[in-house]
Amino acid sequence: MFNPFALAFRQLIFLLLCTLPLSSQAASTNEAPLDLSIIEHSDVIRPYMNRQERIAYIDAAELIEQGKSDIRSGEGLQQQKATTMYPNKDLKPIHERGDRLVEKGQTKVIEGQKQLVATLTAVQTKRTAHQAIAAKKYNFKLSELEYATALEVAATQTLETCRDAGYKKVFFDGLRVITAALNTKAAPKAHNAAYDTFIKADGTQFSLTVPLGLKLEKDETTAEYSFHYDNSSAFEGEKIALLAIELIAPDNGPEALLSVRTLDLDSQQLISSALFYIADASDVLNPHAIVASTTEAAEHTNDETTLEATSEEPIPAAELTAVPRTIPESVTINEQNQILDKIADLASPYFFETAITADNSAQSILLDSLLKDTLLKNSSLLFVESNFIQRAYLPADVAPETLSSAATAAFVVTQSEGNYSIAAEAYSSGRVLEVGTMTLSVKE
Repeated sequence: MFNPFALAFRQLIFLLLCTLPLSSQAASTNEAPLDLSIIEHSDVIRPYMNRQERIAYIDAAELIEQGKSDIRSGEGLQQQKATTMYPNKDLKPIHERGDRLVEKGQTKVIEGQKQLVATLTAVQTKRTAHQAIAAKKYNFKLSELEYATALEVAATQTLETCRDAGYKKVFFDGLRVITAALNTKAAPKAHNAAYDTFIKADGTQFSLTVPLGLKLEKDETTAEYSFHYDNSSAFEGEKIALLAIELIAPDNGPEALLSVRTLDLDSQQLISSALFYIADASDVLNPHAIVASTTEAAEHTNDETTLEATSEEPIPAAELTAVPRTIPESVTINEQNQILDKIADLASPYFFETAITADNSAQSILLDSLLKDTLLKNSSLLFVESNFIQRAYLPADVAPETLSSAATAAFVVTQSEGNYSIAAEAYSSGRVLEVGTMTLSVKE
């Protein structure tokens, strides 16, 4: 593509090497020498040029070529000597014309170099500014609130986002507690408190409702699993958002990440996300308050019974200050080449899920929440919540691959030295594109 540009660039490097001494000689003693060092970075800068900048680049190269041609012609006139045939020929006017032509050529070369450096500098400045914006865009600090306050804020933000997206009905199906050892529904007390918080935030909108007996059922004809609930006839034709409320504690301590998301019940597409750091979520994480295992995940919370008390006791409040923080305070996604924006701008968008390798499943879920929240709020990328549907609703005796996912691509996240590497994989072609890294900063 754009062959004249590539040809001009190859010629330009040679021209600069040949004409640099000339430009230095022609420069005024009062004028600072032109810094041509940016030329060395042309290969890096060129891909970020728009059409107008590429044309300016070629024009500068052509001006340098014209100057070099004038210099060659002028030097030829300067070197003319008397011949045997014309021993008395007046060479002074010819030499003077040569001098003028060389000077004119040197002026063109210098002007071409100035234009070239100016174009490259402008592109580089624009690129640096864009990188700074992108770096800021994908950097965020996790807000810290008490659990009850965080739930109130998340409820208000989430319901407002759903209304703005055209969802008049939002399903509340409970709160899930996820630790390194457990993935369960919360006890009735925590469940009811969360429900009351969302009802209060909903106010007079009356969008929040409870799906009775929400579960995944297998279609005997297609062998695919889909959501079914007892009162589905009351919502026929409605756009419905399903709340995914999870309290995630990867290290079994008192701290946790509150993740409140919504997804389209039919398409699985992620609609909203709200995350908060909870320093002490022991009241909800207390094993005495947790009910049922994941094998009963499809059953309604009110039908479950609490686990019997164990010998494990919650961490005393006086000892909480001695427990070091393990959930990240801030997250940085570094992608120097703006790959994410390029993927988001594709004419046929991908629907992403995540494939994350971490120390345990709770840590994977935490990373999933951090990555999706960051990208959902700062890009136009599309996500599906197939992972949440699988862990929260797919019966334990059913193979995960049985659940049909709407995802057409995945962000593959793997742990590397000091951070997590991110790659984008397209399912249709199998192509994998390196995106960048995600770094988690933990407060000392």
